[in-house]
Formats: sequence, C-alpha cells, structure tokens
Amino acid sequence: MNNPYEKWPDYFQEASNHDIPSIWKIEDLVYLGIGGSGIPGKILELLNLPVSYRLYRGYKVNVSEKSTVFAVSYSGNTTETIVALLSSLKKTKKIIVITSGGKIEEIANRNGLPIIKLPKGLQTRYVFPYIFTYLIKLLNEGLGTNYNINELSESVKESYSRMNEIGGLLASQIVGKIPIIYSSTYLPIAERFKQEINENAKYPAFYNELPEANHNEIELYSSSSDFYPIVLVSDKLDEETANLINAYKIYPPYSSVLKNIASLTLLAGLASVKLALLLGVTPERLNIIPKIREKTFKLFEGEINAS
Repeated sequence: MNNPYEKWPDYFQEASNHDIPSIWKIEDLVYLGIGGSGIPGKILELLNLPVSYRLYRGYKVNVSEKSTVFAVSYSGNTTETIVALLSSLKKTKKIIVITSGGKIEEIANRNGLPIIKLPKGLQTRYVFPYIFTYLIKLLNEGLGTNYNINELSESVKESYSRMNEIGGLLASQIVGKIPIIYSSTYLPIAERFKQEINENAKYPAFYNELPEANHNEIELYSSSSDFYPIVLVSDKLDEETANLINAYKIYPPYSSVLKNIASLTLLAGLASVKLALLLGVTPERLNIIPKIREKTFKLFEGEINAS
C-alpha cells in the first residue's frame, strides 16, 4: 500500500513555490467547496480572519457584488460546487477557482476567472497541502496578512516521524471500537480526523465540540465501552474532559496555528491509512461516494447544462 502522506512535505513545498494570480483587496470572503475540497475552508476558520467569512459546503449560497469567492473543487466536476459557482457568478466576478480541471475550469475560462491548477491523479483528500497553501497565499495577497507559508512545510518535515508513531498507536487502539474526536479550539481538525478515517479506512468515526459535548454526549461513557474517545487538547477544560472519560489526548505541538494545522492534519491522514492497513482495505479506493456523486449530478444536470 502506498502512503500518500509520505509526500506531504514535498507537496507543501511545491505549493509554496508556486505562483498565484494577483488579486484584488478582499472585503468579504466566501468559500465554496465540499468534502476534501471543503474541509480546507473549514480549517481557515482557525485563523480568525479580519473580514466577514462564510463557508458553503453545498449548492445554496449568499454572495454580493462585494464578495470575493474562492471556488474549490479538486476534480472540477463537483456538482454542488458547480451550482454554487454558477449562482455566485450572477452577483460577482471576483472569483478565484482552484481545481485540476473539469467543468469548473471550463466555466472559469468562459468567464475570465483566475485559475490555480492542482496536480491530477490523486484523491481529493491527499491534495490538502496544495489547496491550503494556495489559500494562505491568496489571503496574504488579498488581505495584506503576513502568514508564513514556510511554516506549513517546516512543520510536516519536523513532525513526520513523531506523527507517524502516534498514528500507528491510534490505529491499533481504534480497531474494534468507534472513535469520537473532540475539540474546542481545533474542532475543524477533529472533523478532518473523522473524514480521513471514514474515507481511507471505510470505518465509522464521529466528532463533537467541547464543551458542548460535556452537557450531553459525555454520558456515553458511563456504561459503554464501544467508543474510543480522542481529545485534541487546547485548554484546561479539554484536559479535564479527557481525564474524566479516559480519552487519548493529542496536544497541538506548536505555538503557531499554521504549524499545528499542518502537523495535525498529517497525523489524521497517517492514522487513517494505518487503520486501513490493519483492516485490510485500500485507502484510495472509493466504493459508494462515486455513486452518490453521479446521482447528485443527474439531479442538477439540466441546470448545469443550461448555463
């Protein structure tokens, strides 16, 4: 089994070296994307951006003429994002497309939209380093921020050995149980953990927010031993919760948010492919997702073809 996460240090570095189009000043930011192309937009919320920011992981959107739109679809054929992009074009032309091709690239070319191309031939979840690095570069360009993109590649190089070790340990302990990943500050990373386990290992996994789960879901652990709680610890209440439910604790290893994003998403990927290996499944193979993609397109085919 190939481990695509072994290449993440190179992916981050390649993206860091890649030029992006010059863009305008961002006043209001909207992100369109779903699945592996959507989670980078969710993780952007960790940066506490200095402008209004909305993430749409579906086909219904609300944009204005002032909105800058990042439309992200790895394949370029994600139905929900195509529909959302077409809707956005009725209100604004301040749209940047990130894709490897497909219908979204065709729409972008017809409308003169700037395009950032992604490498072909990978699963969407594996190109996170490219997508996220390009997003940070766009933010620096459009917002005048000074996020240090080199921290992304630096952190995965520095932490790879340790994350690989922790990933193996997590995988061995998850087998036979249902993992639930909890976090307060790093909730989008907890969601990424869940997604990686679902897709790579074809295995159930869930996530929830702290301290909200302390007022309901925590009662699971009064009797059941079917669940395996994992807490991304960010504060003293996270720590207390983890101790109370005997959770596996993951501590963000850096003071830098960007470094933590890169290293923790790496950990999620490594843990999930190691779990897949233990379960005897192929991480890159998708069985049911392509079927629902096809059905979704048929529902919107007329609307898309009429554009």
